This record gives sequence, structure tokens and C-alpha cells, in this order.
Amino acid sequence: MNILTVDTSTEAMRLYLSTEEATESRILNFGGMHSEHLVPEMLSMCKEAGLALKDLSLLVCTSGPGSFTGLRIGMSALKGIALAGSIPLVSIPTMEAIADAVSFFPGAVVPVIDARKKRYYSTIINEGKRLCPDLDCAGSEIAELLKGIPLTLVTGPDAEAFAPTITPYEGRLVVDAVRYRDIGPSLAKLGMKKFQEKGADDIGTGPVYIRKSDAEIALQKKMEAEANG
Repeated sequence: MNILTVDTSTEAMRLYLSTEEATESRILNFGGMHSEHLVPEMLSMCKEAGLALKDLSLLVCTSGPGSFTGLRIGMSALKGIALAGSIPLVSIPTMEAIADAVSFFPGAVVPVIDARKKRYYSTIINEGKRLCPDLDCAGSEIAELLKGIPLTLVTGPDAEAFAPTITPYEGRLVVDAVRYRDIGPSLAKLGMKKFQEKGADDIGTGPVYIRKSDAEIALQKKMEAEANG
């Protein structure tokens, strides 16, 4: 089975191709310029593996949270390939993919991505189970949810910035030193599991946003102002 995975939820672009013969991972940081580089990189990976896009068996991407623009670019590109080649596409929550990549850790895992405005996208996964939904939060909110858990790993692109804000926390806090860990194998594994259990995503499925965009916030404020006279 030929599986291609894509993560464009942050400024770094992570791609992974798994075939019956080999696997390849690429972690590329073009400063978030995914629209210019994603398709050429996918074509390059397939060409080097001796495949055409139509030879792919399953497409997997992250569904969010993360960069609004990045998530749309990644999912839109794979939707185009899925429609053109009748290839199934499934999306996996970004936080679950990041956490799965460190599933060897013997404690709770807190994946994190900078959400700007002094907030972070995060969740808590302990013993393979979520303790909360994806959050747009501050470190103090995570600290409250971690009460009673003795060992926690903070991982993801912005772990080093987020970890000091997780206070007060009485347990042992470990910070993952790998900023952009390879989550491709995890995406492939989770994507295959989801596809086998639920089938492909509906073609109308879009990225999951847990924060309103600046445009939506501005429109809401405008409507509220107009309603209040």
C-alpha cells in the first residue's frame, strides 16, 4: 500500500511516503510558504519512489488545530489529488499525531503549537486517552488539568516556550528537545486505522479550527456594535 501523509499545520512542512519497498520522510521549513512548495515536494517524493500520484492508495493530512492558512493549503492539495485519482483521504487531529510520535513516553503527553496572542493550541493525552479536547489555552489551564499526574512530557514545535508557563505543577515536567519531530509514521498509522474503521472523509470535510479567525472576530464585533446601535 502506498500512503502519502502531509502536515502543514505549522511553518514547517512534514511529508512522509510509505510504499511496499521503502519509506521517506521530509521535514522542510520554508517559513510557512506551503503553497509554493507542497505540490513540487509531493511530486518529487513520488518520482523518486517510482510512483505517479495516481499510484497512491491512501492520503492522510492533519486536520488541526494549527495555522489557518497552512491547514487549508494541505487539505486542499490532497483533496485535489483524491478527486482526480479516486484516492481515499482521511484527516487526523494534529495534536493526536504529535502525541503519537512520542507514545513511548511513560507519562502524560502535552502536544503544543503556538496559537499567537500569548495562547497555545494544546491537549493532554495520558495512557493513550485524551483528558480534554483540543484547547486554545494558557499554561495555567493545562497545569490545572494535570493535577495528580506525576510525570508529563511537553512536545511539539513550541514545547520550550510553553513549558515554563505550565504552573503551578507539582509533578516532573520534561521538555522534548526535538522541535519538529517526524510525525509521518504516526499519521500513516492513525490514518490507516481511521480508514479501516470509518472509511474516507467526506469530500466536504474541512480543517478543524478551535479559534475564530481575525476576520470572523472583526465581523462579530461589527455585528454586535450594529445590534447595540
